[in-house]
Amino acid sequence: MSKVSRELPFAVAKFYAFDVIARLIISFINMQPQVTEPVQVGVGAIGLTVSAISGAIAGLAGAFVSHPADLILTLTSASKRLTTDYGDKSVRDNEDDWKVILKDILSKPGSVANLFVGLPARSAFFFMVIGLQFFLYDYLKSVFRVGSDDLTLVLDVFYAVRQGLQ
Repeated sequence: MSKVSRELPFAVAKFYAFDVIARLIISFINMQPQVTEPVQVGVGAIGLTVSAISGAIAGLAGAFVSHPADLILTLTSASKRLTTDYGDKSVRDNEDDWKVILKDILSKPGSVANLFVGLPARSAFFFMVIGLQFFLYDYLKSVFRVGSDDLTLVLDVFYAVRQGLQ
């Protein structure tokens, strides 16, 4: 089991949840009759608040999706033992360790629920960290006056350079 098994689901869930939640909140705000100018995610005080709230909820989604793989990966890393072979220390690296650990977790009372032990602490951490991450990203974009068009331009340049190198 690799870090990809935990990082990829986390990133996908985080960005997908952020996008869905932010769109829902922005749509709700912009439908209000007292709103004279449309609110955008990350623009102005309301947009930054939407960004922080959406990011915090995205952190919860990411934590939930990636927690079982992270738990197994952590337990696998902790279970590796050092062995002594003619006085040299070497790390035992068995690719099947995660299967044994998963089977052990699922065989205990609680079964699948055991995969979510420690989720509340992880969720609280990612609620704060990812919410702050999205808030700071959007805030710094406004401070440095970087817009979506600027980011697209940079990516277009990288794409053109890459195409020229092939």
